[in-house]
Amino acid sequence: MKSDIPLFDLTPNLTGAVGPGSRSEADSLSYMPMPKEMHTFEPPSLPESDEIAQAPQVLALLGQLQEALDEYRPGMPTRSLALDSLAETDRALLHQVLGEGEVALQIGADIRVRAQETVLAGLWWLQQVDSNGQLKRQWLEVADLPEPARRAAFSSTEVPSIVEGDLPEGILNAGPVLVELFDVARRHQASPLDLPHVINLSLLPFSPEDHAFLTRCLGQGSVVILSRGYGNCRIGSTAVPGIWRVQYFNSTDQLILDTLEVVEVPQVACAAKEDLEDSAERLREMREVLV
Repeated sequence: MKSDIPLFDLTPNLTGAVGPGSRSEADSLSYMPMPKEMHTFEPPSLPESDEIAQAPQVLALLGQLQEALDEYRPGMPTRSLALDSLAETDRALLHQVLGEGEVALQIGADIRVRAQETVLAGLWWLQQVDSNGQLKRQWLEVADLPEPARRAAFSSTEVPSIVEGDLPEGILNAGPVLVELFDVARRHQASPLDLPHVINLSLLPFSPEDHAFLTRCLGQGSVVILSRGYGNCRIGSTAVPGIWRVQYFNSTDQLILDTLEVVEVPQVACAAKEDLEDSAERLREMREVLV
């Protein structure tokens, strides 16, 4: 079954480092390219009231979503509404009302779930596909972060160790960084941290050997999150439980901040309480227009 809810590509168009260009002539100057666009909120184009009046199931679903958004707060169990029994025309109408926001997720090789935030922060489209990419089921979920992302972020429960003999030649700072990360990750397993432990790699001298060794030791986890706004924020779980990589790119795809966080989920990936309250109010206004 082909999906009728489009989800954008999760892989940012990353280029090499962007900087002042080389001079074509002795007296000419080249400048770093300036930002040309940014992703901003665009309200969906709502259907006419007579059109929505002919879709009672859509109106009922919007009412259930309103109730869920009014009640939900971060930390509460998520609330999901299945869409499989909805007619294709009704799903298209619902998608017209809710649209697509700036955040998308790809979850796991085993679970194979794709998630796309609607224009309402904290309200998500989710699709589960099989190994061939065929749609198995789809639903809407009210959550600060979709529940499958929390469940599938880390498949392993083992935090590795680093000994001096493991370090290859050419390493500058990757060894101490990994020792610190793994130590904090073990403490996080025993007693979850109240605040994230963050290491800013952008401030450290790292050789190519450092980056290669760090990447090899941390591995890649099952969750990738991309938030598009003024530039991109890419958040990925590693293969080591509790450790996430958070990278910020500007609107010209330059990496401007590269961090590692030990935390349950990076806060930047989650809809805040204020976002959810705003979404509940915006949905209420949209429903008033529709009826």
